[in-house]
Amino acid sequence: MRVRVGEEQYALGVEHVYEVVDLGELTPVPGAADSVLGLRNVDGEIVPAFDLATILQIRSERKPQRLLVTECRSQRAAFAVDEVIDVGPIAGTMQESESRYLLASTVLDGAMVGVLAVDALFDSIMAEV
Repeated sequence: MRVRVGEEQYALGVEHVYEVVDLGELTPVPGAADSVLGLRNVDGEIVPAFDLATILQIRSERKPQRLLVTECRSQRAAFAVDEVIDVGPIAGTMQESESRYLLASTVLDGAMVGVLAVDALFDSIMAEV
């Protein structure tokens, strides 16, 4: 699944995506880290929502519109993104990345796309909840 965060594009495996929902109403978490947007009820389950732009240190001028409800190691969390661009395979030559949150990157449709390391994202965010 390919998404836009700010002016950048990222991809993650659909096996990690449980659902895509509108941002909706979030319940604030007092004293939480800057990346924590709040809690969201998703199909009767309370899921923490995180600002992917803040985690990846990307400047974004707009409020995110969608939440990617993701799953990793039997835990769920939602990541706010600006837009879901596409669902499908990523073709092209992958270049290894030195970023702790990226597995690799490639050029797709003229844009650089970073492939997210979902395990590393979950390791980082679970310390913030």
